[in-house]
Amino acid sequence: MPIVKLWQLLEHKSKTPIDHPDSSVTRAKLEYPTVNVSFAYLAAIDQVLFCSERAYGCCVLARTTFTDKAAFGACQVNMCPEIVGRVVDKANFYVSVYNPTSSTADHELAKSVAGAWTRIATEAIDIDYSGRGLMLSCSGSSIKSMRFELPVPRDPLSLPPPNYTISVTDTSFASGRFGYRTSAPTAPHGSCLPDSVYLKPPASEVLRAIAIIETETIGDGSYESPFRPSMSEDLVDVSELQSIPDFLKLEKRKYDMLKAKGFTEEEMNVLLGYVPQHQVNLNSVSWGAFEFSEKSPTNIIVVSSDNPYSPGAVDRQIESARKKRLRTLRSPRDYGEAVSQYNTLRRDFEHWLAGKDNYAYQALGWGELELFAAADFYYGELLEHKTHYEQLRQIELENTLKTLIEKLEKVEVLKSERDKHIYKLRSVLKKGW
Repeated sequence: MPIVKLWQLLEHKSKTPIDHPDSSVTRAKLEYPTVNVSFAYLAAIDQVLFCSERAYGCCVLARTTFTDKAAFGACQVNMCPEIVGRVVDKANFYVSVYNPTSSTADHELAKSVAGAWTRIATEAIDIDYSGRGLMLSCSGSSIKSMRFELPVPRDPLSLPPPNYTISVTDTSFASGRFGYRTSAPTAPHGSCLPDSVYLKPPASEVLRAIAIIETETIGDGSYESPFRPSMSEDLVDVSELQSIPDFLKLEKRKYDMLKAKGFTEEEMNVLLGYVPQHQVNLNSVSWGAFEFSEKSPTNIIVVSSDNPYSPGAVDRQIESARKKRLRTLRSPRDYGEAVSQYNTLRRDFEHWLAGKDNYAYQALGWGELELFAAADFYYGELLEHKTHYEQLRQIELENTLKTLIEKLEKVEVLKSERDKHIYKLRSVLKKGW
């Protein structure tokens, strides 16, 4: 055994802060993985926290606070499973959810701000009660929810592209914890388990817009009637359609049987924990909001796909908006047109914090534009308007900013814009926070 001299012990004592002042090396003092790591592992090393969520369940959260991160879960859909992100407390967070009782809007992205519930995106789809994957991804002001069908075994560390993505631009929260909701007491037969939920890097998958539509704002902020855009609906009974999934026929049969026995929908909900779906919405489209605010009488939504049962729903939504004398815009053809649209709209939506590159990214879907938007996010939040400065100043951001610069340096389009955004990030690093 080699001889250890006194000066070596003293040097070790001064250079190993995790050993002091209590002379212990605990799990809490050690670094741990925060990318592609399961919550089962995080729980085993004591790196999770718990937080109630409304009156419907409890969230399991990673102990570390992040700005840009994603959480993926393989979940049982009959639970209305939820993946949560940027959780500040029980009243402030983003959430991705499957809600198969909705009429052709079963994949949803929402936010709770001071307890007020807002629906900010939905996918026009009806899904069955089987298992599938769900991801919530946050990158700057770009918030996404992704649906994954899992017909064959999949490695959670190398997922295929999502089957569908709904995306929004939102500046309500700049940072927070990521995780998932455990079983709700009204429907205890599924949800997510810790070994099926993973922390992952943010994803950049976004669909190009079909149309941009101004909509009126409705709702009271409750869970039952969230703030949301007012959109045209055409609800028809499942029995009126020929090409309909078998699981909807079964749900319709449940509804009819209970209705024939004299059950009200309220009583069905008490009995089953939900009301069986018996209608579909032929005017439903997939959409995501741009800087939705309940305080604004109108808001802008970006439409990304048509109705699965009745093509032409996008045109019907456009026509409905025009009848109300609200604005409708075609999808921009290029970056210049997207910026022009943003500058025109910005004059009437003074609450917008997100900039032209966020709008261009959501409308065009180019991955390079997400990098521009992320650079604007950090520059604005740390040096310019500082709206969420207190949320960010305690977080280690140097590696995030340097990685973003490295990605921007590889961009080969819109080079003058690229250079401006690299300069912004370098300014943040130079001035600090």
